[in-house]
Amino acid sequence: MTAVAKIQCPSCGLTHLAGGLPKPRGILASGECHAASSEVLAAFYQPSLMSERQYVVDAYACTHPENTTRLGVQTTALCLMTLDLSLECGQPVAEGSAMHQEMMRQHPDFFTPLEIPPLEQLPTYEMFWEAPQTEYRILAREWAEQIWQAWSPHHAQIRAWNLQLVPHRVLP
Repeated sequence: MTAVAKIQCPSCGLTHLAGGLPKPRGILASGECHAASSEVLAAFYQPSLMSERQYVVDAYACTHPENTTRLGVQTTALCLMTLDLSLECGQPVAEGSAMHQEMMRQHPDFFTPLEIPPLEQLPTYEMFWEAPQTEYRILAREWAEQIWQAWSPHHAQIRAWNLQLVPHRVLP
């Protein structure tokens, strides 16, 4: 009998069947973890869930932060910035992609690595596997809120980046 090879994601700790998938750029995740998360994200392309998609994108990236490369630091920063804008400033989460484009319009090169908070006990995208799709909207926001709170030591820095790049989106 042949043993089934498994791989554990270095960030979230989920175990997957090893498939030799390439690691994604800009986040610290196994290729298998990223592929499994993409299956969940695909559900958020349905018209009824599309407006909540950015919560899933941001929560996943912020539970798989990679702070040793410029792309990784930038990915984490942008996703935390959109969480701030949507959860704290009342900006529509559905505008996440547009917000990312606005943030990058000035080609900022000032993002600094943030100390990664303990993420081991936070929920992962696997919470969607057992839930009916009718609960996905609520779960996506709850997941985003939990991830945002985990990064609370850096909220002031994240807000400062938003004030510098998209001040018109930050509420007083």
